[in-house]
Amino acid sequence: MNLYHKNSYYEGLLQDFYGGAKGCFSAFMHFFYQFNQSLVYQECEKELFEKLYNFELENCKMLSKMILSLGGDNKYYSSSKRFLSGINIDYIKNFEQVLRLDIEILEVSVIDAKRLIAKIDNKNIKNELNEILKNKKNELKILKDKYLQIKNI
Repeated sequence: MNLYHKNSYYEGLLQDFYGGAKGCFSAFMHFFYQFNQSLVYQECEKELFEKLYNFELENCKMLSKMILSLGGDNKYYSSSKRFLSGINIDYIKNFEQVLRLDIEILEVSVIDAKRLIAKIDNKNIKNELNEILKNKKNELKILKDKYLQIKNI
């Protein structure tokens, strides 16, 4: 059952949060890249990055479903049709720098999620976006805890 009515404005907002350069799919690619790097360079942290990319994968699934239900297309591009690519990923390898960048990315994403929620009146969409916001906050907490842990060593 489709809980949403076609709405191009909401669809565009969600499309940017899903497939934009700073969207959830970009974050998924970012954390998946870091996971693969950790398999060789920082194996003790592979579970951290796996957890992060799984959160983002869940976010992408929810956003994709909403976009399709609103009449949109869940392609990997922004509402202005700018396609994602590997250029959207930060390819740094220093673990401390990686954590600082990841924290920054998620802090911005939390703010973006809150702005998005404020622009939408549909209760069902708001509820799903609040789940995504909760995921983002969990990711951020995990990263901040890890960063504090390595700074206190």
